[in-house]
Amino acid sequence: MKKIILLCILGLSIHSLSAQKKAVDESAYQTWKRINSKSLSYNGKWLSYSTVLQDEEKENKKQIIIQESPKGKRLVFDDVSDLKFIGKKDWIQYVKKDSTLLQNLKTGVKKLWKTKHYTSVLDGTDFLYYSRPEAAKGDFFLQSVVFYNLESNDSISLNNIKSSRFLKNNSIVYVQIEKDKVYLKHGIPGGKQQTVYSGKAADFGDFQLNVKENGGTFTLKGTNSTDFNMVYYFNLITNSTKVLFNYDDITLNDPDFSISKTAYGLNEDSNFIPLLVNSNKRQGNTQIAKSNIEIWRSNQGSMERRQEMLRNSKTLPSEAKFLYDIKNNKVIKVASTGEFDQVIFPESGDFKGVFAIDKKPYTVEVDWTFNERNDIFWIDASTGKSTKILTGVFGSPSSNPQGTFAVLYDEKQKSWMVFDSDTMQFKNISSQIPFPVFDENVDMASANTAYGIAGWLNNGNTVVLYDQFDLWAVDLTNQKKAYSITQGYGRKNNIELRYNENGFIGDLDHRKSISFIGFDVVHKSKGVYKLTNNNSITKVFANQDYNVKIETVSGDDSSVLFSKESYTIFPDLWWGTASFGSQQKMTDVNPQQKEYAWGTSKVLTWKSFSGKENQGNLYLPDNYDSKKTYPVIVHFYEKHTEDFNAYQLPEVSTSNINIPSYVSRGYIVFQPDVHYTYGDPGNSVYNDVISGVEYLISKGITEKGKIGIQGHSFGGYETSFLVTKSDVFSCAIIGSGVSNFTSNYPVMRSNGISTMFKYEADQYRMSSSLYDNLEGYIKNSPLFSVKNIKTPVLIFHNDNDRAVPYQEGQSLFFALRRLGKPALLVNYKKEGHTLEDAANKIDWTLKMQQYFDYYLKGAVKPDWM
Repeated sequence: MKKIILLCILGLSIHSLSAQKKAVDESAYQTWKRINSKSLSYNGKWLSYSTVLQDEEKENKKQIIIQESPKGKRLVFDDVSDLKFIGKKDWIQYVKKDSTLLQNLKTGVKKLWKTKHYTSVLDGTDFLYYSRPEAAKGDFFLQSVVFYNLESNDSISLNNIKSSRFLKNNSIVYVQIEKDKVYLKHGIPGGKQQTVYSGKAADFGDFQLNVKENGGTFTLKGTNSTDFNMVYYFNLITNSTKVLFNYDDITLNDPDFSISKTAYGLNEDSNFIPLLVNSNKRQGNTQIAKSNIEIWRSNQGSMERRQEMLRNSKTLPSEAKFLYDIKNNKVIKVASTGEFDQVIFPESGDFKGVFAIDKKPYTVEVDWTFNERNDIFWIDASTGKSTKILTGVFGSPSSNPQGTFAVLYDEKQKSWMVFDSDTMQFKNISSQIPFPVFDENVDMASANTAYGIAGWLNNGNTVVLYDQFDLWAVDLTNQKKAYSITQGYGRKNNIELRYNENGFIGDLDHRKSISFIGFDVVHKSKGVYKLTNNNSITKVFANQDYNVKIETVSGDDSSVLFSKESYTIFPDLWWGTASFGSQQKMTDVNPQQKEYAWGTSKVLTWKSFSGKENQGNLYLPDNYDSKKTYPVIVHFYEKHTEDFNAYQLPEVSTSNINIPSYVSRGYIVFQPDVHYTYGDPGNSVYNDVISGVEYLISKGITEKGKIGIQGHSFGGYETSFLVTKSDVFSCAIIGSGVSNFTSNYPVMRSNGISTMFKYEADQYRMSSSLYDNLEGYIKNSPLFSVKNIKTPVLIFHNDNDRAVPYQEGQSLFFALRRLGKPALLVNYKKEGHTLEDAANKIDWTLKMQQYFDYYLKGAVKPDWM
């Protein structure tokens, strides 16, 4: 009986061991993969992708995988390149062993693509096309444009082509020469071809399409002219032409320039043309002479060291700008050489004036502002007279495509303004919107606080702006009150709606529907939402537990390739119908994750010392027991909760800890958000981070003696400041951080400007110069409070760091050494701000783990310590 019981106990023990999950270690770093090169066929029935190993030292198979969606065959293509879907159905094109092949995925039929000419795909059709040169015909170099139909296996060609352009609707506009005649034609390949103009071949110059792609201009030789001096407008809708002007009638009245007689992409109602001109002066040498001597001048705008780093030559002055008034046959010089840095011309040629920007008065300031200020001028298009309308502002006006209105975000007023050319002033328009149009959480002076502009409605008469949650239409003609085109859906549901990363859509008049990324501010998850042309928002697909990201949409809009992602969910590829009504997971790239003790994550909320609510990400080990206290690593930078649902790949460290690695070893990782007060960055960190740590202790999640901290770069500074103010940490790793604001403030960075901007306008948030606030700079510098440090410190700083000078880490180390405090400094010689060498990454990953294990888990002290 005892033997039976003993066998049962042994059996249970073996089962327990076999069920135990592994720690994320070097073996995991070598097996994890990422997905690259994601694409979807036009009909959405096929998807392709490749995978690469996370470990950069391991060689990847040259392999592309194609899968039939939603469920179907899987094809693996080895040693191929340039694979892409072509046509509207089941064809792919790829290169293997220097041969280009076409293959039908459904039937398996392969064809050798014999032409050596560069081949393109005519999107949304079954045509491939290429150009091949023809035998020289007189004075003309002509080509044939060949179209090959994948489905019918037929070819058609347009011969004797001088030049051509494809339109968005897949039609082609081209110039064709037949004997001594020229034809300007357009049409769909294989369909009817329409002639817009015909004439003598030798008399035709070139043509240019307008932005609308409904017409443009071409040039001809006039009677008894040797130049292409006549400019004609052509209309692709009516197939008509009309004379616009004769270059011979245009006089620049400036001997330094001559007109380039070319065609322009004009609209039919264009009044003005920004003339293309050539300088008659020979350009001098702009290369910066090599010398062992540098002379830096305090009043010099962009110093030669910066110019050399950016472009290896001196900055050229801006060119002169000329407008041509077509109706009045008059040239207006709107800018002399070097007068303005930029002249902004609207897309349309029908405008009253243009804006010009002059940065020259503020170029010295780049050292401490980084973003350059401008003076903004309005130039009357009919006279060329310029008037300064704004002085020393950041940003520039954005004109609607029609050129009738321009808006500007005023950083000081935190409002959107529209320009009134009658009064020469910008007027507030966002005061009509009942919510702020600026992000109140932006706490960095160099960052634009505007939520942004989405685009234009009503033929450019209405601008569409973002608030935190929704989109608002503001009528610039003052005929309507501002209204939410998303009907307040975002604010009602705590969803921040954005078109894409920068939010700009453009012309909203001709969009039947618009897809938005919606960020759920409560659950920190992203989903897909759709706005239809009746201004109603619908939730297409969103889940509180993970982010949804559309990777690509099929050409026929029937299907989407998307991913789901969270801390525990790798962003594998999913196929779905456009409505997400039907979904199918298509890849399982890292199935080995289930073998590892990956842990879970949650958003923690507490009150900071200032009394305000704060949040942070908390990563918990598997089988977390709320009755136990755990070792905690505090690891942070700025704000992290917006990335709560980001997947963390297991990888060796270039500087920071890898979260899954520590969670799998029984650690809790805590990432608190930090909200900054200008002039007091150090105490801002203390207020949000230490309050969060004390909250963890109060809830019995951890206890003093089990808490470590690690940060790199700005996080390294924040970590070093905290250990001067608190002894709650048992150990600290300070990576490549500034220890002394007063010494780091005036040094030159690798981009050729000083570090001043980091303090006055950027991340360090001092908002004033060292010389106006010496006491504040000293107060926020950890080096001056080293006596207060009671925490053992490991400093990571490399001697080739070009972001934060090596002496910043050295200074902190020597101060601690002088005061007899426990400190270590690790310098990977010749490495920079982060690690590049694979062996160094492995070594640093191990050293951090051993360091934390020694102080927080009571592990054996390693020899290197």
